Amino acid sequence: MQSTSAQVTDMGLSNQAMDEGSCLVSEEMAQYFMTVDGQPGTYVLKGVSACSVRAPHIDRNRIFRARLSPESADDEIERLLLPFRRRAVPVTWYVDSCSRPNDLVTRLTSHGLELRYFWTGMTYPLANLGDIQPVASDMTVIEAISASEREQWMHTVLDGFQLTQFRDLELVLTETGLLSGRWHRLMAIRGETPVGAALLFAGDGVAGLHWLGVPQMFRKHGAGVLLSQEALVRSAKMGYSHLALQANPEVVQLYTRLGFESVGDIAVLDWRPGIDALAVEPD
Repeated sequence: MQSTSAQVTDMGLSNQAMDEGSCLVSEEMAQYFMTVDGQPGTYVLKGVSACSVRAPHIDRNRIFRARLSPESADDEIERLLLPFRRRAVPVTWYVDSCSRPNDLVTRLTSHGLELRYFWTGMTYPLANLGDIQPVASDMTVIEAISASEREQWMHTVLDGFQLTQFRDLELVLTETGLLSGRWHRLMAIRGETPVGAALLFAGDGVAGLHWLGVPQMFRKHGAGVLLSQEALVRSAKMGYSHLALQANPEVVQLYTRLGFESVGDIAVLDWRPGIDALAVEPD
């Protein structure tokens, strides 16, 4: 993966733009996690310095948006890990460019967490929307609203991410955000066949793109580009200034070609107690 400094040089971003962009990505990610994981019965630990969610399903336990003081960071790390250590269940900690202190990743590894991989935080300034060249396509994009459409959307997402065996995700994907109106389920259709899906998350002050998945048999026909462009257009119509996302390394170049700007890496670390003995199975 290209280093953050190299990404900034290539995109021509100033340090101020980099900081503003990374904090937009951080804020959007936190709002999304609180929406998807903050279901009834979920334990939520919030404070001035950090947010943590202990979700009903242990494969979605998370700690994020940690801004700890250098003097007390180690004690705070243990405090945030304590609910998970007591139950001996895994937890994932996300460290973005706005996390503090600056050596948080190093500190977390000393507390027993393992660095798994990096995401890249990216934003699209919607003032640049006029630069988009619409793609000619035989596909259309609809918003999946009815129960049957949401079920089609859910199956398309899980198929696109090869997660069809995770049955516990089905209810989360079909029911989350219905009352709040924050989840806009976009589905690309060719004829009557769903060929791709994405989630446009309407946060407070920033929109986010999540769950963009195209099943293997429908890839390389422009469904991902079409869904991304639809999310951008809808975000602009909603009045947002930016659309944010957290990209896996293999899709960073795709989003860069679409006009997204890289604004910093997000380290993903796990604490997995007795992972060989503890089977984390979906319901």
